[in-house]
Amino acid sequence: MKAALSTVLAALLTVASAQVETRIAPDPLLILGVAQDTAPPAPGGAAQPGSPVPAPTSVPATAAAPAPALAGLVAVRGQYSLHVRLLDASTGELRRELWLPSETDLRVPPALSGDGRWLAAALTPDPQTREGRVAILSTVQGGATRGPQPLAPGGWTVRSGGLDGTQSLALSRDGMRLAAGNRNGYAQLWDWQAGKRIATIQSENRSEPAALLFSPDSRLFAPMFRGQIRTRIFDARTGDLKTTLSGVGVGTFSPDSLGFLGSRGRLVSLATGREVTPPAYLSGSAGTLGFSMDGRRVLVRGLATDGLGRDWLELRDAASGRTVGTLTRIADGYPEFLSPDGTSLLGGDGQGGVRILPIAPR
Repeated sequence: MKAALSTVLAALLTVASAQVETRIAPDPLLILGVAQDTAPPAPGGAAQPGSPVPAPTSVPATAAAPAPALAGLVAVRGQYSLHVRLLDASTGELRRELWLPSETDLRVPPALSGDGRWLAAALTPDPQTREGRVAILSTVQGGATRGPQPLAPGGWTVRSGGLDGTQSLALSRDGMRLAAGNRNGYAQLWDWQAGKRIATIQSENRSEPAALLFSPDSRLFAPMFRGQIRTRIFDARTGDLKTTLSGVGVGTFSPDSLGFLGSRGRLVSLATGREVTPPAYLSGSAGTLGFSMDGRRVLVRGLATDGLGRDWLELRDAASGRTVGTLTRIADGYPEFLSPDGTSLLGGDGQGGVRILPIAPR
């Protein structure tokens, strides 16, 4: 490991050296999300869809120099716990911790903003009005010494009858926009600081939201409903429909926020709605598993598995498509994340814990 583990977690961490991975106990732990420890720089300058976000450095993106180190976080909690810990995504050291309100609905996974500063948690309905509620908590203010507390009057809480039935949450990377997916077949977009609902987006097939996506620059929002055959892209500031991508049912935003990565390695320009030449990092792959926070690195899945059922993963330079690391693993169905600095795979270990698995350079 890159650094000694903190005293706080020393008793909770064991190292499986044969697999070169760090296991974080106790079981079962859930990953709430990964984030950069400070707000990421805003993209600048013109770029082609699918190109990486320029990093805050004078070294050109096409240079062979390694990407600058990022202070990355991974947020974890026990499945039935209100205690959230934010750990160093490379070493497992404890960085910060907080308690969710005692009224938190633990059936709805909390959401971490991409800058690591905010956490959204669904609350049980208001006992008197039956309105649905979502609390927004700062991860950089206050402490975890008092344990879970009742919800304080005022503060950052949004409430609405339309939030009753919330089953999923997402925060934009800058933390300024909240999305709530509802089991009744719609998604809501909120300016949570103003307590204002910006838009309610209905499913076109009455299905539940499967994912709530914000673009890396936090300006666009795309709700993914189960079974959808086209993707609608909305302005995250106003809720206005920006474009509709026909025949693109699922996917994710490219790191420059100018394109949308669909299935089978396709890249669609958000400006024209048409497919464009896919970037080099998608060549010979079955799609992406995630980008580093600065957009310089991308983890892709190979087209096939080996005789033992293991997937072949490649870490690639997003500008050139050059492979800079490889990894094989058997997918166990648990959520997986590329660490913010693009060096490790974070996910479940299949036994109720979480693993930090370094990607071997090549």
